[in-house]
Amino acid sequence: MPAAYNRLTVPSGSKVIISSKEGNVLASGALLEEYTLSVSSEFGQLVDSGENTAFTVLGGALKSLSGGRFGFSSQFKQMGFQIWKGTEPIQLQFSLEFHYTYNARIEVLYPIERLMKLPLPGEGILGNLIPPGPSVIEAITGTNASNVPPSSDSAGGGEVTGSDSFVNIRLGGMLFMGCIITQAEPTFSKNVDENNCSIYGRISITAKTMYSATKETITSVMEG
Repeated sequence: MPAAYNRLTVPSGSKVIISSKEGNVLASGALLEEYTLSVSSEFGQLVDSGENTAFTVLGGALKSLSGGRFGFSSQFKQMGFQIWKGTEPIQLQFSLEFHYTYNARIEVLYPIERLMKLPLPGEGILGNLIPPGPSVIEAITGTNASNVPPSSDSAGGGEVTGSDSFVNIRLGGMLFMGCIITQAEPTFSKNVDENNCSIYGRISITAKTMYSATKETITSVMEG
């Protein structure tokens, strides 16, 4: 890039950097708007009450015969006590934008193209589909745990290949290690440069961490 061109300076708190597990930056852009994190756990009853039992049928009959004065069942309010069943991974929803300053293909089209590839399968030599995301063996053994987080001043440019099973995301001052991109929705400007490349683009991303969220996960994310 000639030195005469100027780059847009994005404040670190408004910057998104998405990198591969090797630390290769796939895309970096500016946050378009506020971003949302979602954490949740599932709770269920301590005891499964099942369907109506003989006690419930008899209790209903007694209630009818007594005009509603008496009745019983095999159910107790304590049976509705809620216990933890499981916890979902952290879900991230954010949008980032890319602006043309010297080359729309490099600055706008290429980073959006790389992000669009992340939730999609690849094609094998036999025409079979290679699933995106980490393999079951990788997830169980933990061999895919990355120690190469993206720096806060990285610039994008890496290529997405079939080996990119997950990504690391720096979202403003937060760092999410080991994420799977589940959805990418791009929008391109109708205005183009001399090469018919859109001079502006934005993309909405939905991602999840590979593992269930924990209190320690949140601490790690917030510390960046």
